[in-house]
Amino acid sequence: MTSKPGLLARLFSRGNKAPVVASLAAAVLNQPLLVQPAIGEALVGGYLEGKVTSADSVLKADRLEVAGESGEAVGVAQTLIGVINLSGAMVNRPMPGASGPGPVSYAAVRDAFDELLEDDAVTSIILRLDTPGGIASGCFDLVDHIYERRGKKPVYALVDDNAYSAGFALATACDEIWVSRTGGVGSVGVVCYHYDWSDSNAQIGLKVTPLFAGDRKIDFNPNFPLSEQAHAAAMADLEDMRTLFVDSVARNLGMDSDAVRATQAACYRGQSAVDVGFATRLGTWHDLIAHLGASGAPDPLTAGDPEAEGEPESSAAQPAGAVAVPPPPAADKPPEAAEPVVAGALAAAAAASDLPAALVVAVLKRPPQPGESAAAVLEYANAVRDACAAVLRGDVSLAASFIETNTDLDTVRAQLLSMKAEEGRSTQVVTAHPAPKADQRAAEIKAQLDPTNIYKKRGN
Repeated sequence: MTSKPGLLARLFSRGNKAPVVASLAAAVLNQPLLVQPAIGEALVGGYLEGKVTSADSVLKADRLEVAGESGEAVGVAQTLIGVINLSGAMVNRPMPGASGPGPVSYAAVRDAFDELLEDDAVTSIILRLDTPGGIASGCFDLVDHIYERRGKKPVYALVDDNAYSAGFALATACDEIWVSRTGGVGSVGVVCYHYDWSDSNAQIGLKVTPLFAGDRKIDFNPNFPLSEQAHAAAMADLEDMRTLFVDSVARNLGMDSDAVRATQAACYRGQSAVDVGFATRLGTWHDLIAHLGASGAPDPLTAGDPEAEGEPESSAAQPAGAVAVPPPPAADKPPEAAEPVVAGALAAAAAASDLPAALVVAVLKRPPQPGESAAAVLEYANAVRDACAAVLRGDVSLAASFIETNTDLDTVRAQLLSMKAEEGRSTQVVTAHPAPKADQRAAEIKAQLDPTNIYKKRGN
């Protein structure tokens, strides 16, 4: 067990590792938090034990150019999308320290949002979220700020991959909430942690004598057990905060407050989030970019859905500020004769993706397939990259040849699994090589994974 002096030392300094300021650790104790419960406990423990640093939270605002109309070449009819990448836990105001800028602050998010909102060149804004939540203080001020500016330009929340509690509150202020199949939202509740160190103090022989004026002055002091009076006051405060949270979410999503409260701070993933009303639709980063940048791209929800063949949804069903995307034209010819994905839209989507440059080139060299959308091409490329990276220890160079030759994904996986088994039989030899030979072995693995060599071996 960590001693009290050792714990205090960790709060104020973390040795050679990037320290976090003591005020940050203090901020998560005895304060209302809008965080997913399990993550909230880990967050508090991380600050106390020195496992959380400012590097764990990132805010980045970008401007992304995508093709404004399908069929246009890259650089022509460009649409400029503002993207706010928000990752990690959040606090009210900047808390810089020796470790850097500190966690993401609501103040910084507001500045980035206002900058993109006032930029006439930016046509829409994406708030890309991957956060467990944060401190309650300042959250609802930012939520109201975003909500009150609905209609000025479309604002999308992309849950990639989590937006819990305070993160979900921010998402609800946007016009639409897109969530991946594995993305999580919700936890409309409030939590607070009081640490009682009195037993630990007694074990190390430390006695704290409080000198105070006013009966409530030492409420929540960690050196003493929590009194019944302090507990009751804390619960009343949390319930008031929860009501504010519930009412804000109900207003933003057009839901009944009782329905929101009835979720009892539960979390929802993927389709369940859509079903309960906590998300607008399923979709990934690539789906949303295609939705905004390539007007001919199929709807990621309705593609392949038999019910999508009927009448398109009326514009009245679209949330306020949503960008209308016309449905794909009626199929006048069989699927095998459908037009391939437009090169300009694919190039724009590939450039906007997180694929390495070599794989972007391979995507553009890949023969076009009938009836295939840009989103489907990128999904295929990402799947090939991930499969190769898993076998080649992060090296994805072979993926380019697979993609360029349009190798079937099942064939790619079969070849990689075959090589993985062969590599496993020679693991001891590989690990015994010095560094230069290890590089040589990696090159041999790449050569063995080449489709031509594999087919030759099978022919023998």
